[in-house]
Amino acid sequence: TQRKLIYGWLLYAVGAAAIGGLLAFAVAMTRTPGVRLLPSARAFQVILVGHVTYTLTIWLLAFISAIWAYVAAQAGLPLNRRVNGIALATAVSGAAILTIPIVLFQGRDVMTDYVPLLDTPLFFVGFVTFLAGIGIAAMNYLAAVVRHRAETRAGTSPAPTMPLAAYGMACAAAAALIALAALGVAALRLGIGANGREPAAYYQAMFWGMGHSFQYVSVAAMTVTWFILGCVFIGPPKVNPKLARGAFTLFALFPLATFFPYFLYDPISVPTQRAWGISLDVGLSLPVLILGPMILIWAWQARREKLTAWVKRIPWSDPRLTALVFSAALFALGLSIHPAARQGTLRTPAHYHSVVVGGVTLAFMGLAYHLLHVLNRELVWRKIVSLQPHLFASGMMLLVLGLLSAGDLGAPRKTYDAAVVGVAWLRPMVLVGIGAGTAVLGGALFVAVLLLVLLRKTPAPAATPEKYRLVGEIGD
Repeated sequence: TQRKLIYGWLLYAVGAAAIGGLLAFAVAMTRTPGVRLLPSARAFQVILVGHVTYTLTIWLLAFISAIWAYVAAQAGLPLNRRVNGIALATAVSGAAILTIPIVLFQGRDVMTDYVPLLDTPLFFVGFVTFLAGIGIAAMNYLAAVVRHRAETRAGTSPAPTMPLAAYGMACAAAAALIALAALGVAALRLGIGANGREPAAYYQAMFWGMGHSFQYVSVAAMTVTWFILGCVFIGPPKVNPKLARGAFTLFALFPLATFFPYFLYDPISVPTQRAWGISLDVGLSLPVLILGPMILIWAWQARREKLTAWVKRIPWSDPRLTALVFSAALFALGLSIHPAARQGTLRTPAHYHSVVVGGVTLAFMGLAYHLLHVLNRELVWRKIVSLQPHLFASGMMLLVLGLLSAGDLGAPRKTYDAAVVGVAWLRPMVLVGIGAGTAVLGGALFVAVLLLVLLRKTPAPAATPEKYRLVGEIGD
């Protein structure tokens, strides 16, 4: 059934988040003055590769695949469950393969943007296998959209209209396939293997187009998640459907620009073409700057009483709601931190930790709690769980502010000794350690609750339809 697909992708995503969180803790504690958890620079770099791979690639794309399965089920899209099962199995196999060189400390670590990696065949086999699984899931979703439209034209579709969230995830699926196509174009233009070229420059160019495109996938899915959770607490969306669909379409159109630089310039120099990178960054924020205010206006119009009474009536203890609010806040903070101001410093990870690790991940955490109701799974530790988004968000806020302050003082990124005692950025790095510890605590609580609930043998009784009604709540 489709619930089994949602369950499988959700369990896989949460498992990846658990691994990524443990590796993140090791990295942050090593950068914290007086701690240095990892014994050497070599160990630090390998664990950093594993952390980024699991948190910024596997967790995000696996959860996005869970959203595809969920939205397809709620929108009545005829998703091929067998193909989706193959996609899940392929993605899991890929993650297992790429973990082997991480655990065994095999291969040279290459700290490129977007995809830090271990330069060893086993890592690449696993990484490409994982991406193949995500690509199959994306193609399966788009095929379901095409079949739905064909059935609609024939008058045989049980759900003749496609909700806004379903359309948004179709744009995310298109961007995912564009990302994989960009990787293929880069491979054709660069050739397989560095072949005497500097490995860092080669791999930076190889993954430049794919990395930018996958950013669009994550942010599109985050925005869809805002709409889904907004429907839960606000009601049916009251937005201009044409404008909203047009904004979501931009998530699929802008990534097409990642192909052109590989043909216009020497492909190895693509990452140095700053105008293209800045344009893609601006393009990424544009749809959110359209859709975000639409959600705020929708929330304002939905209130039927005085603002004070309406705010008091909102269930602020619900982790889905607090995750939604903190997600928007951290994403907005991340947009205000442009990494180009101090390239090569910790200002860059401050930017993407606020946007992706903060904004995107918190939105997905809120939706994960919602998916438990879809799966008829009863939430445990409710009072403690209500604090989880607060812990994670406050920790991320401290971490981002620490990274930003240290970066503005010149602290380098991706280095083992960024917290050397006596340097100017000592105090900000202590703040990074405090924030990381708090965020890891919040992340660990999220993972523990999700795994405990998902791995229980007996699900809870079916959720009350009036309380967790899902049909029509994903954005008509």
